[in-house]
Amino acid sequence: MTPWLDSFIFGTANSLHCACMCGPLALAFQGGTKGAVSYHLGRVLSYGAVGVGLGGLGSALGAAGLAAGSAWVAFTLALGLVVLALLGERGAVAIPGLGGALQRAMARTRGWSPIARAGALGLATPLLPCGLLWAACAGASLAGSAVDGGGVMLGFALGSLPLLLLAQTQAVALARRFGPRPLFWLQRGAMLLAAGTLAWRGWIALQGDSCCH
Repeated sequence: MTPWLDSFIFGTANSLHCACMCGPLALAFQGGTKGAVSYHLGRVLSYGAVGVGLGGLGSALGAAGLAAGSAWVAFTLALGLVVLALLGERGAVAIPGLGGALQRAMARTRGWSPIARAGALGLATPLLPCGLLWAACAGASLAGSAVDGGGVMLGFALGSLPLLLLAQTQAVALARRFGPRPLFWLQRGAMLLAAGTLAWRGWIALQGDSCCH
């Protein structure tokens, strides 16, 4: 089983949450379609780089020796979904200094064009306090290698891309069409459904590994 597919499922199930949380930020610089592309290129590149770093670090600390490593990635992502579904962003751990680092990074771009600033925001997205991001980072650190860690974070970024892009281009229409309560329950239902799917995939991976020993 492939960790990047598990993280893609994770990202897809949470794309509505990402659209509601990060969509307004992605619109901040009014860069139009080119700004949206710039933002997402930066976001995908930075997530991939973070995943490579975490995957390599986890491998050096012994994650490569875990039996059925992909199963533990799936279980970690499933746990992150359950925590976020039940507690919302209150379940996210605040990491001191990240918010200030994000503000300082964006302050340096004040004289840049809207498209360049959108790309810089995408590159700085890993600094945002997000429970989903922390769960994906934990999964990347357990992936067993730098390559698989990068795959976990890329899967997360690409899975959440379609609805986030839709939120950037159709934010006003979406706000008028759906009220906050239906969106809330749709978000939570998608999270719990994906958590069950990931837990099942993790269990299958464990069974497959045990059959080989």
